[in-house]
Amino acid sequence: MKKKFILVCIMIALVFSGLYLYKYRLQGSNHPMVVSVSQNKVTIDLHRVGTAGTAQVYAYKANEYYTTDTMRGISTNIKSQGTLIGNYRCGTNKTFTFDRYTNGYDALYQKYYVIYENTVLYGPVYATSIASEHKNVGFKQSTIKGMFADADMGNELKYADDLNVKSITINVVISGLIFSNEPVNGQQVNIPSDALKMNVNGKTYYFNRGAVAGYDKYVQEASKRHMNVIAIVAAWKMNPYNQSYPDSLKYDSPASNILMGTNTSNDLGREYYIATMEFLAKRYSQSSEKGYISHYVISNEIDSTYYFYNCHDLNTYMEEYERTLRLSNLAVKKYAANAQVVVPFTHMWNAAQNEVDAAAYGYCLKPKEMLDWLAHYTNARGAYDWAIAPHLYSAINTKSNYAGSDVDTGHLTGDYKTSKIITFTNLEVLGEYLDQNSLKYKGQMRSVYLTEGGPSSGKNSEEGKKQQAASVAQAYYKASQLPFIKSFNFYRLKDHEVETKVGLSCGLLDEKNQPKPVYDVYKYIDTPATYDHSDPYLTYIHYKRDGQKEISVAAGTLHSWQDAMWVYTSSYNWQKDYKKSEPYMSH
Repeated sequence: MKKKFILVCIMIALVFSGLYLYKYRLQGSNHPMVVSVSQNKVTIDLHRVGTAGTAQVYAYKANEYYTTDTMRGISTNIKSQGTLIGNYRCGTNKTFTFDRYTNGYDALYQKYYVIYENTVLYGPVYATSIASEHKNVGFKQSTIKGMFADADMGNELKYADDLNVKSITINVVISGLIFSNEPVNGQQVNIPSDALKMNVNGKTYYFNRGAVAGYDKYVQEASKRHMNVIAIVAAWKMNPYNQSYPDSLKYDSPASNILMGTNTSNDLGREYYIATMEFLAKRYSQSSEKGYISHYVISNEIDSTYYFYNCHDLNTYMEEYERTLRLSNLAVKKYAANAQVVVPFTHMWNAAQNEVDAAAYGYCLKPKEMLDWLAHYTNARGAYDWAIAPHLYSAINTKSNYAGSDVDTGHLTGDYKTSKIITFTNLEVLGEYLDQNSLKYKGQMRSVYLTEGGPSSGKNSEEGKKQQAASVAQAYYKASQLPFIKSFNFYRLKDHEVETKVGLSCGLLDEKNQPKPVYDVYKYIDTPATYDHSDPYLTYIHYKRDGQKEISVAAGTLHSWQDAMWVYTSSYNWQKDYKKSEPYMSH
């Protein structure tokens, strides 16, 4: 009887031990070291790290690395010891609790190592449980339909109202937002007397009131309409802003005259960046009256490495980017629990842009490898809910019949392991990739925000315009059926003269503000009248399935938009899952 009792106790202990470890996995951690940040305290829970002996727990700043930690990007801030948190007897369970703020500095932004005799047993690990000032920002969307904001807010909001979009993408130019406290290019910065101030980590930072007023108006007007705002946070090269933007924040690649990387590898740059993200996150999380930003896209098309660090090494480049992404997430979560950071890349996938496009400006990386890297290292260091934002055009972005032209390139397949490119044509393979356990966050697939992209009408011939209308319907119906797609922010509202000259005419309006056929298709795409406006353009869909069978109305193989979903052989069952009568109700 006694033996049975002991056996039962052991089984119960094993069950609870399993539940304990499962709890950690649900929290986004795949290791027994979890960092939590409450309003005033930091807690580090250690569960059986190491086997024997006494180790030390140290805190490091984000750009500081322990001596033997070789994954350090371009940082030269290497330290044998950080700030000692305490001693830890290896193999035991122990909790460390200490003050969150020291001399005004927020330990939220630190990472933590467990070190035993010059060996890293665990770490670096960041906080994954964060007390936020606000639980929810933004709005529940009734539709994925959105738009990309160009430049003319008044005009765009008028059309946004008419189109009834529920999310909007805006650009936040941080190179025109924060003023440097130190000289720039050897010249002292003249900070305007009306600059906005914010104290972050014990230091005062200054922000451009005029630039902020512009963002305020856009965000507030969108929030009044219950539209979610997705902000692209990037350091665009724009004069005269570069004369006041901190030198320590700049990665100024000689290959780029458009965009700069964000330098968090040095102490000053790290703190300027934290201050910038805190300023945005605090300001746009307070109330719907002041306006919400629900998603922060960190930089732009990061696989185009020549824009940023001009670096060919995946580990070095991604360490730099992920540090910035991580700091962004910590700042955002400090103020808004449900706000997300988002990772943007081009429509490339298993290939780098310079491998398939002779016009590419310089060396690029493969987005799939970059996401694999992110999943691995963010899970190891404390998982968080980063989302992704691929920019989906056609494989040749000037083509109006995007499915047909995509098939012709030979770069797309129905398998995420073999496809070089992901567009709307094979978008479902992204879901199959994200459905891997290693890519999930707390057991759920990561979200995808289509913040930029859309089929072109080419040179704006009548046929090209009608093919664009057909391609947009085909793309939207597909995206609306895929639950991991959270927004479809069409690029763009109006054709741009520079782009139209080369055949990139993605606008719903032409250059003279005249609606193209696609306008009404998009306006009604998520309403009961959707097929009344899209069906006339079904005849303009034509492509070869698996490179052999012609799919078109003329060939007698295309009878509905449901038929047009399946371009490549795929495990996704469009026949079963497609909601033909109400595609707009899928979310």
